[in-house]
Amino acid sequence: MKVIMYFKLVNSIGGVESWLYYLSKKFEFEFWYKNGDPIQIERLAKNIRVKKYNGEQLECDTFIVNYNPDIIDNVIAKEYIMMVHCDYSGVKFKPITHPKFTKYIGVSQYVCDVFTRMTNIPCELCYNPVYIEKPKVEKDKPLHLLSMTRLSGEKGGWRIDKLSTILDQYKINYTWTIYTNKSPRFQSKNIEIKPPKLDLTEEIAKASYVVQLSDAEAFCLSVVEALVLGTPVIVTDLPVYKELGLNEDNSIIVPLMFNDFDIDKLHERKFTYTPPKDNWEKYLPTKKTYNPKEIVKVKVLHKYTDIYLNKKCIKDEIIEIPIERASYLESKDLVIWYAII
Repeated sequence: MKVIMYFKLVNSIGGVESWLYYLSKKFEFEFWYKNGDPIQIERLAKNIRVKKYNGEQLECDTFIVNYNPDIIDNVIAKEYIMMVHCDYSGVKFKPITHPKFTKYIGVSQYVCDVFTRMTNIPCELCYNPVYIEKPKVEKDKPLHLLSMTRLSGEKGGWRIDKLSTILDQYKINYTWTIYTNKSPRFQSKNIEIKPPKLDLTEEIAKASYVVQLSDAEAFCLSVVEALVLGTPVIVTDLPVYKELGLNEDNSIIVPLMFNDFDIDKLHERKFTYTPPKDNWEKYLPTKKTYNPKEIVKVKVLHKYTDIYLNKKCIKDEIIEIPIERASYLESKDLVIWYAII
């Protein structure tokens, strides 16, 4: 069975990008995109075949879309699936639908119910996978908060300022590291902004709390990753979190209006946590045949020096390189896919 997964845009940071990476580790599918962060693309290309979309007609058994179905009329498939990654009741845009879709899949029962209520279209449940191993590390001392988030409007940046102000007023000895793709200004000197990093497993395991103060979440993979690694979380009171198993033992749950914060709740917590079981075996092949070292031909679009070939490549030249290298160069618009040898 041939499955194609499509993103119009692959961000440098995000839960959906982490979801895609987890799937690529275990399942076989092709990934196509229009624009993407080169580092994310390079990571994916180690696990699955990755291809930049340039107007081709695609054929497959199953076509899975994430957010934007802009190329769907150029795809011939037996089944068309739309992923529902968003709590549409908590954001300003409407659910995305298309008459070609034969199935909609939501990442939590809550977002499935919201989607169906707003569209009258059934939505199947399939939880996000979390394939992560706990490293052997000691917790950071003193109190260390950690966030990994885009700071777009719905991600609650003002609540970060609010919480840090409260901690500063109580003279709490803490640090707060935020990995994000923007350079926001927060009032507290205890906050450190860092650029996105793909693997934060050790940082999560060492943190005192992972903090995510969004207006809305469909699943929130970073929160589930934290709990799997034994790190409690500070989150806003969102409907999906109860479904995912957040409670007073593993979480501090604050109201959306964030009028106050109980400092006494910042104590050491010991808990066990099992994430909701996904069933992606139902939709994706598990047999892995992809070889990232497979050699492919690509056409050079712009003059550049190739470190793999140790040579200067000129425009319109046809070169032969491993498929994962080709995916990375294509994401930077240096080459275009030509042919598999």
